[in-house]
Amino acid sequence: MKRKPEAIPDDKKVIRLLTEQGRPVAVRELVRLLEVPSAARPALRKRLRAMAEAGALVRVRGRYSTPGSLSIHQGVFRGHAQGYGFVAPNQADGKATDIMIKKTRTRGAMDGDTVSTRVEKVHPDGRREGSVLDVIERAHETLVGRLCVEGRSAWVEPQEERIPHLVVLDAKERREARRGEWVEVEITRYPTQKEPAKGCILRSFGYPEDPAAESRMVLAKHGIREEFPQKVLKEEKRLSPPREDTPFPEGVEDLRDLCAFTVDPFDARDRDDAVSIEKLRSGCRLGVHIADVGHYVKEGGAIDKEARDRGTSVYLPDRAVPMLPPRLTGEVCSLREGAVRRVLSVFIDFDRYGNRTAMRLTFARIRSRASLTYRGAAAILEGGEIPQKEEVESARALEAPLRELAALADKLHAERMRRGSLDFDLPEAQVLLDAEGMPRGIARAPRTSAHRLIEECMLAANRAVAEYLAEAGGASVFRVHEAPAEENLEGLRAVLSRLGLKAPRIEALKRPGGFQEVFETVRGSDVERYVNLAALRGMKLARYEAAPALHFGLGFERYAHFTSPIRRYADLCVHRRLARLMRGDGRKPQAKPLAALCGDISERDRTAEAASREMVDFMKALFMRDKVGGRFRGHVSGVANFGIFVELEDIYVEGMVPLEFMTDDYYAFIPEEHAVLGRRTGRRFRLGDPVTVRVEGVELASRRVTFQLMAGGTRELVGEAAQSRRANLTGHRPPERKKLSSPRRRKRGKTAPRRGRRR
Repeated sequence: MKRKPEAIPDDKKVIRLLTEQGRPVAVRELVRLLEVPSAARPALRKRLRAMAEAGALVRVRGRYSTPGSLSIHQGVFRGHAQGYGFVAPNQADGKATDIMIKKTRTRGAMDGDTVSTRVEKVHPDGRREGSVLDVIERAHETLVGRLCVEGRSAWVEPQEERIPHLVVLDAKERREARRGEWVEVEITRYPTQKEPAKGCILRSFGYPEDPAAESRMVLAKHGIREEFPQKVLKEEKRLSPPREDTPFPEGVEDLRDLCAFTVDPFDARDRDDAVSIEKLRSGCRLGVHIADVGHYVKEGGAIDKEARDRGTSVYLPDRAVPMLPPRLTGEVCSLREGAVRRVLSVFIDFDRYGNRTAMRLTFARIRSRASLTYRGAAAILEGGEIPQKEEVESARALEAPLRELAALADKLHAERMRRGSLDFDLPEAQVLLDAEGMPRGIARAPRTSAHRLIEECMLAANRAVAEYLAEAGGASVFRVHEAPAEENLEGLRAVLSRLGLKAPRIEALKRPGGFQEVFETVRGSDVERYVNLAALRGMKLARYEAAPALHFGLGFERYAHFTSPIRRYADLCVHRRLARLMRGDGRKPQAKPLAALCGDISERDRTAEAASREMVDFMKALFMRDKVGGRFRGHVSGVANFGIFVELEDIYVEGMVPLEFMTDDYYAFIPEEHAVLGRRTGRRFRLGDPVTVRVEGVELASRRVTFQLMAGGTRELVGEAAQSRRANLTGHRPPERKKLSSPRRRKRGKTAPRRGRRR
């Protein structure tokens, strides 16, 4: 009797079969070998695709195999401007070494594409080379670049250097775009080894060097859209804030008489958080009141879907792209002065030492007493520069609660530092624009006592909410920051040892307080900046996770984002989870979908940051264009095998000194020391070293500022050990001058004298 076939074989059976075959197998053959009935074949194909996305299988030209067979791996292709690239295999492959792909073996893969690749050569040092077998998933449907026209030929050069593929256009596909403009092109045919990509222009942004055109281009490059769909705007029109006489629903407190107020930048268009403080017998009660965005943005609605796609608001020097539509952001949810608005409030009680003793959440309506500015509040607290008269008068009317909040903030900051929180206080650049949108200066973003006051209040609220969610159990959206990798900690210990300083053990550095001990050791010394920058280089990026975990930078066991639901989707998710718990809904969310959501909004967050950073870099380069030839003081902010990066002291612009410009010696890159070292002279440049540079050139298209080194660096100690170390280094050789060749002379008896200088 014939065995009845299983409907859909499980993953283990599929992997076992492919392992036995030892080769890529087509879906049709898998159906036959596994005896899958016709009704279950679509489900099998879906299962195979899911296994390939997870890294359990590798797809090769429509066939499937296990990652280990034939040394085939699946991963993301990262391109280089010169045409070659690297593939970072999926973690399921179990190998961390990237696979180098030569230019002739990419099969038209573009930066960001998911590919399957085969390892063809392994070097003695572990480096691997291979070739792309198949492009599984394309990362780009459109590209942005510059339109080039020559005769009847037209093409687009992508703005992203890591995509060196030209996109060829037909004459009719140019639309009204003009030569030299930034354009967005849709790819209609992807490149191969023999043929270039083809496409059609969707829209043009204007000419390079125009800040407005550059902003539009950068947003399109990163897939960020400014306009909201009509269905979103239609849904927004139905929303309105409560009026003074609107009845209070059950569960919403009346806090309109509470002395709550906002503190924001002077040009803020939306205000999503207010603070209040009340005296208690043995301490104080901090109130943090956040706009109740979740009340208006219903899960699954048009606004919610658009907000989820955007993930976060994006801030460029000349514009902001909000996550939520403008009326909801600036009117319905904004905590305007004197207006009644709905909020989700957290009240936290502290004793006289700044220790938290109680916490309570409630929905409420408040009426903001005033919309203060950071400048006005700082003028009252610090007694420094007086801004506009109206800003100071508003802050002076609330001087008493401001000073009480400042005193609490000092206690919270001291307690945070005691627990191991890191406070680098690195300068942040702020682009100053003129009336035409052109950069008129690059200054350090202000960080006053008013900024620190609000920062401590928001941190306290976020931490209290995170602990409340963790105690309730179940998945939510938490902010996680892991401790540095062990190899980075070993590198920091090596740096400290070379400086003659005590290096804490790895176990100590993995704790938040371990880094504080290091910073205290070097505080005020000439190596403070070097050690701080070296430590910062080893830090991991924070991300969102569905389960609570350590936030290493803050020193908190649990942390979440709660205070900005107008501009971050993660905060909106936290508000919804809190609302369910406050209603008594004890059902726990499913962890797997929420984990996928956390990954998506973490990626959106990184995309927004990349777009903002690129536009700031453009503005910096534009600002430096008329300063070519000028001399500036700065410090080494980064070191690589091709040059050293220098950040200027006064205008916070970073540029690079290529090693090929440093012709006084043979310089070698020493990654473990974050330095380059001259073999002959022992001249060394490392992180934090002060230098003097001359602006050599500016490239606006690549956002690069190039410097020529004029002075700086230190000398390594002399001695046989130091000379031996330098002799073993391999580094960049300065270009040698070509010797002029002279015609050979015929010998007649004695050798004919050569012309030249006397010896």
